[in-house]
Amino acid sequence: MKNLEKSSEPARETHTERNLGLLQDTWVAAKNAVLELILPPVCRLCNAPVRGDDDFCPVCDTALEMSASAMASACRRCGSPQSIVVNRSAPAESVVECQNCRSHSHEFDAVIALWSYNGRVCDAVVAAKYVHNAPLADAMGRRLGQRAAAYFAGSAVPDCVTYVPSHLTRQMTRGGNAIVSVAQSVAKSLNRPSRGLLKLNRAIAKQAWLDDEARQKNVHGAFSVRKSYASPRSPQIANRHILVVDDVLTTGATADAVAGALKQAGAAKVTWAVTARAVRGH
Repeated sequence: MKNLEKSSEPARETHTERNLGLLQDTWVAAKNAVLELILPPVCRLCNAPVRGDDDFCPVCDTALEMSASAMASACRRCGSPQSIVVNRSAPAESVVECQNCRSHSHEFDAVIALWSYNGRVCDAVVAAKYVHNAPLADAMGRRLGQRAAAYFAGSAVPDCVTYVPSHLTRQMTRGGNAIVSVAQSVAKSLNRPSRGLLKLNRAIAKQAWLDDEARQKNVHGAFSVRKSYASPRSPQIANRHILVVDDVLTTGATADAVAGALKQAGAAKVTWAVTARAVRGH
């Protein structure tokens, strides 16, 4: 209990981090402003015309809202949709567990999932992985940020936001790691710093290609905390509540591996925030 109380005070951003964050925000804002002057506004997902500042056209927005409504029944531990709607007004700390979570423990403490991984959501998640679809990733980040802010309303907000790193070869194929911008949007919504706390120790296979057992083996020992944050007394991690942002959660193997690395480095609590929650067999 003492550890969690200590974590309620957010870790301070360094002068360099603050300047880098401002520089990134300024660049993104300038780039988007120029594009909007040159190009007419279109849906971030299907490129249909939209009005004003809308991110999605009515058709895509309706599909995304329907997917979001399915998450009203999600288990607050693993984020998996359930047949019984849980009390969403309950404090974030009061985790309502599904049957699977009652019999299987996780390294992470809770999951915030924006959408259910099906239909238009699948298209959005896959497209947002590539740098040429950066506006889509930004839009998804804003929505996930709103979802996270609502989730933590009236309760302790995480001290820091981070993201799941990807291997350099995958970044080269996609033009970067789009989840970084999603994490920055979430951090902005929560008024917390976004930091690259984690590193990938080796290349890993795509989890989507593997069965449950192979997924666990694939990510075992694959993640660790960056050396600059690895000190047991690191104010950014020790006794802190860390929010990790990723695109999709399915079995929780990656989430467990990452949360385990953060807790080994001293984190008191790890919450997972994803744009979509996939369920095997759906």
